[in-house]
Amino acid sequence: MLLEIIAANMEDVIDINRMEIDRIELCGEMDQDGLTPDRNLIRCALQESEIPVNVMIRPHDDSFTYTIDEINQMTEDIEYVKNTGANGIVIGAITKDNVVDTVALERLIESAGDLEITFHKAFDEIADQADALKTLGRYPQVRTVLTSGGPGSSADNIGQLRILVRLGNELNLTVMPGGGINLENANKVSGTAGPHAIHLGTGVRKDGTFNSRISEDKIDQLRRAIGKNES
Repeated sequence: MLLEIIAANMEDVIDINRMEIDRIELCGEMDQDGLTPDRNLIRCALQESEIPVNVMIRPHDDSFTYTIDEINQMTEDIEYVKNTGANGIVIGAITKDNVVDTVALERLIESAGDLEITFHKAFDEIADQADALKTLGRYPQVRTVLTSGGPGSSADNIGQLRILVRLGNELNLTVMPGGGINLENANKVSGTAGPHAIHLGTGVRKDGTFNSRISEDKIDQLRRAIGKNES
């Protein structure tokens, strides 16, 4: 089971490396649900981290629908990330009709080059998620889809996540549950949905918010809970 944890600052990057987590999602402005990090943070994080770092590319939190100028800004940010040694980027774009914006996605993919791509929780705004997953499956650069399976937390959408994980396996896509996963429900999400990766945010923080440090004790407990399902 691959564990990915959000890092919002350099303390997080250092802590996550020390705890031997599999991958970092580097984000800025977590009070806005994660935007493109400051370039200084990107540079320092990539210099410090010995584990793979995927960088969020999201210019604002108004919506997941972007203008041409915003797409141009995103491609410039991707070009910067590409030169830092990052493992990948985390992107998402949908139309006003809440389907995958393939025109925007193809622009971003072209800029990404060899970077791995995660399609983020813009996916949860889409009504027909199975069809959206098939659309994303046409792009081999898209390796992972981060989703709660719909509105609410991952634990609220176990049935849908199970369907998406199975379809993702058929499409060679990793469907990674994320959103509201904590010590109380990690066992249920990992055991029932059967994912190969889990995305963690506030659920492994000391006080359950991004204002606090990542808790090594919570990580250890979560690993034990998930490990029961893998044994």
